Amino acid sequence: MKIFLLEDDYSLNTAIKESLELENHNVESFYDGLQALDSLSSLYDLYILDINTPTLEGISLIESIKRISKKIKVIMISAIIDIDKIRESYNKGCDDYLKKPFDIEELLLKIKKYDLERSETNIELSKNIHYSLIDKKFYINNKNVHLTKNEQAFLHLLILNKNSIVTNSQIEDYVYEGESKTSVAIRSMVKRLRKKLSNNIIETVNQEGFIIHL
Repeated sequence: MKIFLLEDDYSLNTAIKESLELENHNVESFYDGLQALDSLSSLYDLYILDINTPTLEGISLIESIKRISKKIKVIMISAIIDIDKIRESYNKGCDDYLKKPFDIEELLLKIKKYDLERSETNIELSKNIHYSLIDKKFYINNKNVHLTKNEQAFLHLLILNKNSIVTNSQIEDYVYEGESKTSVAIRSMVKRLRKKLSNNIIETVNQEGFIIHL
């Protein structure tokens, strides 16, 4: 899994990062809330956020993450025992909470649970057309079809939000990393991707965005 870690305690940050990497996870770690905010648009599978961090609290990042996709998992970690803060974290969309100090093995067990939930990795888009959630690649007749970075991110976003409309605003945040794009530019990218899919898999929802039914 590709994991995003925000923890301002240097020793704990290092310990978590090293433990996760020993389990073959790819971890990018941050110590500062604003710096972390600027990096949210990358294709992470899991976010681990300390609630109290310098310049911007980790709790303030949850809504931005869930705007990328409601299905991305967020684990909050904190030494605070303020039930209102914990309630706020869940209300904003966090999926789990760990109170410091905790055994890193407990964190690993939670992550393994999310890995199991992702075990159905080969998504069938239509006959002989598949998408792998693990390597984020697209296959026709078991042969990988090259996608540009933007096409890959867009297809991944659609599949993460399958059966739900993905808006142009979500596409700008996730695919173009917050850069404003005209609807014409987005439609052109979608048109190119449709040609590669060789099927009418992506549906346009007028004035709203796009959807993929699975």
